[in-house]
Amino acid sequence: MRKILIILLSLLLLPSHSYAVKWHTNMKKQEKKDFANYVLRAQSKNKMVFTIRNVPNRPGLINFFDKVEDHMGVVEKGIEFNLSYSDVGDKNDWSRWGKPGHAQRYQIMEPYKHTTKKGKTKWYRVGYFLPKDVTTPKHNLSLFDFKMLYGKGEKTVGPSFNYSNSSFIWIFNTPNYVVERIKGDDSYYFDSYIVDLDHNYSPLKGKWVNILVNAKWAKDGFLHLWIDGKLRSSYFGDMMAGATSVRFKFGPYRNHMDDATDAGLKINDAIIRYSNVGKADSCDELWSGCDEITRQLKNQSQVHGAINVSFCRPFPNQPAQCKGLGYRKGNPAPF
Repeated sequence: MRKILIILLSLLLLPSHSYAVKWHTNMKKQEKKDFANYVLRAQSKNKMVFTIRNVPNRPGLINFFDKVEDHMGVVEKGIEFNLSYSDVGDKNDWSRWGKPGHAQRYQIMEPYKHTTKKGKTKWYRVGYFLPKDVTTPKHNLSLFDFKMLYGKGEKTVGPSFNYSNSSFIWIFNTPNYVVERIKGDDSYYFDSYIVDLDHNYSPLKGKWVNILVNAKWAKDGFLHLWIDGKLRSSYFGDMMAGATSVRFKFGPYRNHMDDATDAGLKINDAIIRYSNVGKADSCDELWSGCDEITRQLKNQSQVHGAINVSFCRPFPNQPAQCKGLGYRKGNPAPF
């Protein structure tokens, strides 16, 4: 099972290409009001746009709700996505490698003028509810991610939170990469760390899950991840690798679905709910009880509640090579 997961992860560590000049479509007036009322918080209110590659917004695809309660009695308002395999979006997603059925998405993101410039420190919050019956055999569901911009072009994915092959993983780049010229554009292949999270340490689906991220987007930067108030990953190092700004995205993005269908598996419909999504300059703007959050930090990298931590090195047109870093409870600083 672990070998299958690593093989799948190697497929995720592929570069982005700046293949299009237009990256987004603006929200309509009522959409802005709905997202501001139900979903977006702090600096993200009235600042987000739709990714140009989104599947068409058919009736029933998205619904805003005033109240969804989980089995623990937690109640949130937010947005619900009902994603079906029949939702076909942009050809660069759906038929990325020339065969239909590769990827589909409905993402909300920052336009270029609201991306975070290098040297800045930001806090992010994402609340999500993934029902227990949602699984991702042999494919990946990205719940939120960051994109690294070099000028105005996205060159590579940054940190991302994924439900991959029915396991939850947190991926982020090291400073090391190679550049490959493909179809007249530079592609960035980054070495990456992969934290395979332990669902038994803290449940990650079947309930409302609240994630906090604190990032200093700089050469002397850091990246911290809390889940339901517990520190899960803390890393100190170069978070930019020459990038000039960082774009925040959220919303369901299913990819490598053709790996599943080629194996004879069915891609089931998936319900994904979000609440309290936002970016801010301080923790207090997004979270109650920030002193307890920040007390968990040390001036060193650490990981808690993981099954495995891996280092992956991608290669152009080849699967990445991944190796475990010896993470265990007695070795909480594997990076």
